[in-house]
Amino acid sequence: MKSWQIRRNCKLISLSVFLLFLTDSCKRKNIEETGVPVKAVVPGLDGEKLTKRLLSKVKDTLYKPAGIYDDRFGDTLKEFYIRRKGNPVWINSLKDTQFRNNLFRLIYEMPDHGLDSGFYNSSLIRSYFTQFDSLKEIYSDQSYDMLSDLDYTLSITAIGLFKDLTLGRIDPQKYYAPFYDIEPSKKDRFRIFNVLFNPLTFHDTIHLYMPATRRYHALQTILKKQKQYISSNKVQDYDTGQKIHSSLNQKVISQRIELLWFSIEDLNADYASHKSWNEKEKVNKTRNMLGLRNGGVDSLLVDRLCVPSNEILNEAQVSLERERWYSQPDEGAYLMVSLTDFVVYMYNDTVKSMRVCVGKRKPADYEEKLQKYYKTKIASARPIDSETPQIGSAINQIILNPTWTVPNSIIGKEMYWNIVSKPGYLESKGYEVLKDGKVVPSGSINWRKYSPYKVPVKIRQKSGKANSLGLVKFNLPNRHNIYLHDTPEKSRFGYINRAVSHGCIRLNYPFEMAEFILGLQEDSTLVDKFRLKMGLQPYDTTLQVADSLLKPSKETERIYLKRKVPVYLVYKTVMIETDGHLRFNKDIYRKNRSLAIRLRK
Repeated sequence: MKSWQIRRNCKLISLSVFLLFLTDSCKRKNIEETGVPVKAVVPGLDGEKLTKRLLSKVKDTLYKPAGIYDDRFGDTLKEFYIRRKGNPVWINSLKDTQFRNNLFRLIYEMPDHGLDSGFYNSSLIRSYFTQFDSLKEIYSDQSYDMLSDLDYTLSITAIGLFKDLTLGRIDPQKYYAPFYDIEPSKKDRFRIFNVLFNPLTFHDTIHLYMPATRRYHALQTILKKQKQYISSNKVQDYDTGQKIHSSLNQKVISQRIELLWFSIEDLNADYASHKSWNEKEKVNKTRNMLGLRNGGVDSLLVDRLCVPSNEILNEAQVSLERERWYSQPDEGAYLMVSLTDFVVYMYNDTVKSMRVCVGKRKPADYEEKLQKYYKTKIASARPIDSETPQIGSAINQIILNPTWTVPNSIIGKEMYWNIVSKPGYLESKGYEVLKDGKVVPSGSINWRKYSPYKVPVKIRQKSGKANSLGLVKFNLPNRHNIYLHDTPEKSRFGYINRAVSHGCIRLNYPFEMAEFILGLQEDSTLVDKFRLKMGLQPYDTTLQVADSLLKPSKETERIYLKRKVPVYLVYKTVMIETDGHLRFNKDIYRKNRSLAIRLRK
């Protein structure tokens, strides 16, 4: 089938789904407006009395049925019931066996998604169902209390299941604030009350919205296989008090290698033959899977492989949560910077990639050092957070031969003491000082008068090959002043760990990215114009000139893009390609453990 036919069919399906929801929404509106009373599912049940009881409860801001585990959406749900004038949601479905089966199946399958089924009130709901099933008739106010609490509990549970499986249990924009700025993939079409409009098919609504990508299912498989292995084997921990080649530690390392390949053997035919590999082959393939160069069993391998046994499941669990937060687009042109992979992927009809450098990791005792700085106010004791944040934005302009205005954090931490102790230091390094927008001699400023992090002037590095931003800069609007750029420090791209920058993304081959982005614009001549400005021959042979006439421009120039190109800076430690191949990247910013702990609360 041709691509345009696939797109047309997808649009027709989307339109059909929209019309179905629109029709259903109109029906719901009529029911709620007319106030159709609930059916008498139990002899003696007065629908109007139940409605009034439920309405009076939800109007109480402190109302919360006893035993509910999670009331995150209590205020929102109460407003929903008030708009319904207390009309119950689930009362007509309580005797439907299929409804109950679907509900409990969803709850008990939550561990397959890396979430605890205990979060979703299963014991409390079963208790309510037992009470409901024992009702022969309604004979007291206590029965109305139980039914109203049951309806509310089912609603808060359904909303929790829906939100957690669609957008994730944790809101990353709050959890990582302000260093997470990627909008959830399904935010535009997610409406939390959709799951309450059709009680008998609520589970279909959840399955319609929850992740269904190959990546997500692969992560579920890894988690399932890890649990299977752990349940069948006694997993030992690496003993840091013994040498790496001790008998115990060799057994631990071998077991962890076995666990890794067992957990992924179903995902790709290449991995299924791991049992036939010899020891050297298995170690090298494991190192490659973990992003390490070929070698033997060493401290690098141990560090990546031998996490404490109680943290083995962490990576798959948090990876599932991250996939719920953000799943990369299935089509279109965009850039994805994999922070843990140190690679930027350029997606269009094909996928190109290049190495990048990202922000340095904070010191392990960052918080302790920060508190010490707050107490002492000693500038040299101030720790710097250079970790690259997670951002969703779009490239809107390309700057040729950019200048660089040095951030105050870098002035204070890396430049200030050279400035005050070495006259002419700034000029010798190609910097200029701007006061009130005008260039002034650095010697005209009494630097010692000011705090290292609060100098009242701007320090700007002139454009050119020595400029820290190189010859090309790519701007993307964001509150962190993060951008992608060239760099004169090319040797860093040979490092395995390329978390070496101050936070921005350094590109190994920035001209390739410029050509990729300019090639997406309406003006087909932009790529060749760019190449000429950079002193390169254009691809169009009719525009080529003698090599002796090729001279790169030295002027700073901004190219404003009519077609902005989406860019995502993402943090994922398990990368799964569409062909089933995997990479386990290093948790460079130590995020997995804390996120896994938070997911268990």
